[in-house]
Amino acid sequence: MTENTDDEEIFRKQRNRVDSPIRRLFATYGRDHWFPLVIGIVASLAAHLLSLLPPYILGVAIDAVFPTKNPKSYHLPLIPQSWIPNDPFGQLWLSIGLIALSFVGSAIGGLAKGWGLNEFAQSIQHEIRSDTYNAMQRLDLGFFAEKQTGELMSILNNDVNRLEQFLNGGLNVMTQIGVTVVGVSFILASMNLQLALVTLATVPLVALFTYKFVQIIQPKYAEVRSTVGRLNARLENNLGGIEVIKASSAEDYEFDRVTESSREYYDTNWDAIRTRITFFPGLELSAGFGFVLTFAIGGVGAGRRAAGLLRGPQPRCVRHVHLPEPALHLAARAVWTAD
Repeated sequence: MTENTDDEEIFRKQRNRVDSPIRRLFATYGRDHWFPLVIGIVASLAAHLLSLLPPYILGVAIDAVFPTKNPKSYHLPLIPQSWIPNDPFGQLWLSIGLIALSFVGSAIGGLAKGWGLNEFAQSIQHEIRSDTYNAMQRLDLGFFAEKQTGELMSILNNDVNRLEQFLNGGLNVMTQIGVTVVGVSFILASMNLQLALVTLATVPLVALFTYKFVQIIQPKYAEVRSTVGRLNARLENNLGGIEVIKASSAEDYEFDRVTESSREYYDTNWDAIRTRITFFPGLELSAGFGFVLTFAIGGVGAGRRAAGLLRGPQPRCVRHVHLPEPALHLAARAVWTAD
């Protein structure tokens, strides 16, 4: 256990030397791949923004086109009133056409987003994987102790591959959350300022919950990654030295050692899982209260035009908080290893 502690202390000191790992990741490896990144982010913004239009246009059409006691005028932001037909039938077909165009534009944006972010993520992973191997093979032989080799193999395989979840999925999720909060808030504010303020009231609470969660879960994920490295080292050494194990009849002894390493991984991973499964129901509950409050006020005072937007941004944001392991930790491990 002392050897494990010493090994982990070496890697912890190395990780602490890395300042702003996300910024360094983008500055060092992303500089030559800015074009697909820009395409991906712009396309993601456009796709998510267009996805907000159909419910809004539908609400406008319901209030203006279909017969009611107090019909409202058909008005769409950024579209001159002179372009809007005067008869309800023409307004209905305009709504259908705009909704169809929104879905087509969102699909095209999704395609461009997928290409740009995946091209960026794969290029970064390729360069980091090559650099980490190059750095690893140039280390002194004394560095390749049992646990250190397992830790490096964990970085070279698992961490670099999992960076894709941040470089691709994480960037897309952050863009979607930003567009959802800003876009839905703007639309609601244009229809009912009181409803918009109520909807946004829970957003700071969700942000605070998420910040606290990241502060708590990040060291636990770091310990999980360390135990994975130790387990990998144990399995690698045992399988590589299986002839020695059989010759010395040490199967039971090595079984106990592997079981101990596996139990260590089980305990640390389950600790992180307990934190995660405790956090998200609380986050869902806070967003649920915001949803109920928004629905109550919107249903009473906002009119039917808000029908497609009453759910607000909170539930959407909560769905997308399920990010993979903190990207800060993964980036730090990858960057200092490549160094």
